[in-house]
Amino acid sequence: MAIAQILATANTAANSADVVITSSLTVGLKGLVAGGTPARVFISLKDDAGAYNIVGELNIFDKAVCITAPGTYRFARQAGGTCGVFSA
Repeated sequence: MAIAQILATANTAANSADVVITSSLTVGLKGLVAGGTPARVFISLKDDAGAYNIVGELNIFDKAVCITAPGTYRFARQAGGTCGVFSA
C-alpha cells in the first residue's frame, strides 16, 4: 500500500474519516513540533453497533504502530499538540 495521509497536520481536535483495514497497516505521527503541548492521537475501533472504542494511542513516546486486526478504525487528535497521521 502506498503512503497516505490519514489526518492532516494541525493542533486542533479532529477525527479522521473511517479507515478500513483488511490485513495490516502501519500508521504513524507526522509533523510533530518540539516543545509545547505533547501530541496525542487516540486509535478507535468501530464495533457492531457503530460506536468507536479506544484501543490504542499514538504519542511522542509511541510514534508508530502496526495494526494487524482487520476492522474499521478512526484516529482522533487531541487539541493542543501539533501532529498529523499517515499510513505506510
